[in-house]
Amino acid sequence: MEIKKNYLILLLITLIIPSVDEYVVNLYGIPMANVIIDTKDTIYNKMSAIKLTYKTNTNKITSTIFNIENIYETIIEKESLKILSFKKSTFQPNITNHLYTNYINDTVKYHKSNVFIPNNCFNIFSLLYYLSNNPYESIKDSMIVEREGLMYNCILSKSKINNEIEFKLNLNLINNINNAVIEHTDIFTWALFKKGGNNKVIINDSKIKSCQFKSGITNLKAYLK
Repeated sequence: MEIKKNYLILLLITLIIPSVDEYVVNLYGIPMANVIIDTKDTIYNKMSAIKLTYKTNTNKITSTIFNIENIYETIIEKESLKILSFKKSTFQPNITNHLYTNYINDTVKYHKSNVFIPNNCFNIFSLLYYLSNNPYESIKDSMIVEREGLMYNCILSKSKINNEIEFKLNLNLINNINNAVIEHTDIFTWALFKKGGNNKVIINDSKIKSCQFKSGITNLKAYLK
C-alpha cells in the first residue's frame, strides 16, 4: 500500500509541476531580453489539454531604452494539438496589445471580431511544441500557421546530425493583411513573421536549444540557459 501511495503522489506531482525553460535573447550577440517558457498539462472545456505560456522581458539595461513586457498563452488539445485558446498582453513603447479568444460551439474566435482560428493550423507557439515533441521522421514539410487573423504557409526544411535537429521556417502570407485583428502587433511577433525573414530552430533531445531570426542586418537569437 505504501508503494502505491508513493506512486500516486509522484504521479500527482508530475501533473502539477510544469516544465519551465529559460532563454536569453541576443541581438548581434548582445543580451537584450529573457524568455521563460512554461509548459503544463491542463483541462480546458473538459478536454485534456496543454497550456503553453511564454513570458518575455527586456533585461535591466535594455529596459532603460526600450522596455518590453510580453505574455503569450496558447492552450492546445493534447492529442490533435488543435488551438483551443490564445491570449496575449504585450507592452512596448507606443504599443500595448490585449488580445484573447472565446471558445464557442467548438470554434475559437477572437473577441469582438468575426475572425476564427481554423482547426487545422498552428500558431508559432504550438508549432514549436509540435517540432520539439514529435519524431523527426513524422514532422510534416509544410503546415498552416496562424498569427492574429493572418494565415501563413510555412515550408519546413529539416536536417539531423546525431540528436540535433535543425528546422528552417519559410513563412509566406496567404490571406489579406487587412484580416489582422489588430493593426500594430508587438515587435517580437512582427519580426518573426516579417517578409523575407530567415527563421531557424534547433532541437536537441526534445528540447528547443535555440531559435534564430535574421532579416537584412538584423540578427536575433535565443539560447537555452
